[in-house]
Amino acid sequence: MAFQSASTQQFAERVHRRGDLHLGSAGTRVIPRGDVAVGTPGRTTATSAGYRVRLITSVLSRTVLGSLSGLLVWAQLPVAALGWTAEVVQSGSMRPALVPGDVVLYQPLRDRTPAVGQILLVQDRTRPGHLLTHRVYRVLPDNDLITKGDANSTPDSTPVRPADVRGVARLRVPWIGLPVQLWRARRPVPAAIVLLGLAVLLALAALPPHSRRRPG
Repeated sequence: MAFQSASTQQFAERVHRRGDLHLGSAGTRVIPRGDVAVGTPGRTTATSAGYRVRLITSVLSRTVLGSLSGLLVWAQLPVAALGWTAEVVQSGSMRPALVPGDVVLYQPLRDRTPAVGQILLVQDRTRPGHLLTHRVYRVLPDNDLITKGDANSTPDSTPVRPADVRGVARLRVPWIGLPVQLWRARRPVPAAIVLLGLAVLLALAALPPHSRRRPG
């Protein structure tokens, strides 16, 4: 009995020094302490997966909103600093160069004569009070301009006078004016869907990537 007690005590001391966990009698397997799972693995895994989903969603939403904000700033800087004109493309007559919803920035021509191939913003003489974005197709001897939409099969029938030219296209900002274009086209449902999508992006961007822990 004394020999068995001494052996048991030595075994216990050896296990304690190794930091292992001994289960059962001396013949039972010794399990290293590092191999023992602590806590609730299922809950930890679910929490980790939920955190990753929230983090990715938040980062993507903020990236999209940041890009849209950057495009808006980029579209307004030349207007404020240089006196350029910004207009939303309303029709598809200039496809594929310009599509509905694009914002185009126009530089004033002042006293310069437009060249063939340039895209101009002009007063639409067939629709008083409206503007037209078309490309210069031909310059007439009296400096009047014949314009044409890239997607149209024939040039415009009404010449453009130099005084009707508002500017020459210098910069295109894609898609940023889509809500305005849809609203002006009297398509409130698609416009509302776009605005709803922006609201969802704002909500997702404001979502914290980690969940708040309940006390206790």
